[in-house]
Amino acid sequence: MSAIKNSIITLSLVFLIGSNYDCFSQQVKWSAPLSDDNKHPYLKILGEAPGGFYMVRSNLSFGSTRVRSGFKTRKYILQKFSSAMSLQTEKELLAPAEAGVIADLEVIDEKVLVVFYTFDKQDRTYSFFAQYLDAALNYSGPAALIDKFASENIDDDNLPGVFYSRNRKMLAFTYRQIAKDKKSQSFTAVLLDSDLNNIYKKEIRFQIPARLYAPLTYVLSNEGNFYVLGIRFLTDKKVKAPGESFYTLHGYNRISGLYCDKEIKIEDKFLTDASVAADAYNKKIVVSGYYSDKTTYSTAGIFYYSMDEDSFSDSKVFTSAFPTSYLQKFIGERKENKSRELINYSIDRLILRNDGGVGLAAESFYQTTRTYWDYYTQTMISHYYYNFGSIMVISVHPDGKLHWTNLVSKEQSSVDDGGFYSSYASVNSGGILYFIYNKYVSERSSVLITSIDGQGNQKTDVLFNEVERVSVLATAAKQIDEETLIMPAYRENKFYLITVSFD
Repeated sequence: MSAIKNSIITLSLVFLIGSNYDCFSQQVKWSAPLSDDNKHPYLKILGEAPGGFYMVRSNLSFGSTRVRSGFKTRKYILQKFSSAMSLQTEKELLAPAEAGVIADLEVIDEKVLVVFYTFDKQDRTYSFFAQYLDAALNYSGPAALIDKFASENIDDDNLPGVFYSRNRKMLAFTYRQIAKDKKSQSFTAVLLDSDLNNIYKKEIRFQIPARLYAPLTYVLSNEGNFYVLGIRFLTDKKVKAPGESFYTLHGYNRISGLYCDKEIKIEDKFLTDASVAADAYNKKIVVSGYYSDKTTYSTAGIFYYSMDEDSFSDSKVFTSAFPTSYLQKFIGERKENKSRELINYSIDRLILRNDGGVGLAAESFYQTTRTYWDYYTQTMISHYYYNFGSIMVISVHPDGKLHWTNLVSKEQSSVDDGGFYSSYASVNSGGILYFIYNKYVSERSSVLITSIDGQGNQKTDVLFNEVERVSVLATAAKQIDEETLIMPAYRENKFYLITVSFD
């Protein structure tokens, strides 16, 4: 899966299964035209600021779900806007240490937290730090040392990273280390509170050769419990295939001091894609995704698994097949062999229900490349084709039975732009899910908004019609409170910010 797609981002917002509506409405406000920055074209809304919000620009895409500390050439332009969307402060953000490199930015309690690292060439050690910015975007107070470790055993394919609890009261810094003989490995998690006090440093060890295990994603609960969802390979081929791989859940409970090691698999079905979330309301860890009945990497139904955070007691893996009526909606996306299974859909996010069930959103995506020899320039030329398709939205009961299934239809195709105008923004407001997206990648495309309530009732409306010549940067948008989404957009080739408020 390409890094430009946030394939396993978890938005753990409570999805109210009893919610329904007669209509939906929203108010849209535009900023004045804003200066664009062609040297730093990639941008995203970071989060809420006192009396406004933060936005960051970069020369590199923010598509990676876990910001890589190895991006030494990344530059950050941090901006602070008022609630009226006027620019108040802007500056290039540099690490506050000689030869330091910024690894992550996050908004905690309306302040920007910067995680950065230094490398001691003589001792060959990394030191990671965290430090807040003040209202003027200057560094405030001393930097807090998160951890320091030797570089020799660090896994280059899974570089150190930072992730946060749902309530943003805790953050975990984690890295994977591989033994010199490559016969075992460990994950280290350093937990800090929002004041950057060190709460614990724990190491999860397991005797699995590095070549036979790959971590997929991490989750930190509001209680400070740390979990790793990974995939275990049974052969050196290291492929996801029936009988050759299965999912695992490793974790640590802060209160009991105990570790868990769970296998997530089912004998007669192959689990093809999975995501994990911490259910703060029910104090469970939920893993859900797709399964296949065949030997191909495709989708035939949904599975659901949960584990109690305190006792580590877990459910069996429940499954439900997609009904034929739902599969018929994908006729245009089927393989030539008219398989009843689906391809190219990877889970974007889990939306937790207050009864312990879960909602899933998954977007179809595939990328192709064409390379050829150009006679006139005497060089090899490559073009990259990005295809973002429809969005599957599914609600699942705690017993694994399907509640409802929906499809948000769209078709976004582009060349050599990294999917800049593609994909979608989502909002969870009042128990209703909203999806905002460009219908096509074109200056003449409309911008649509689709809503799905807790009973699966779906509506699509036009947010901006074709004659308005609006294109939104959906993946750069962010929901900053219960009712407000902030989203960058272009209108008649001029750059703007817009707020969409949901009643």
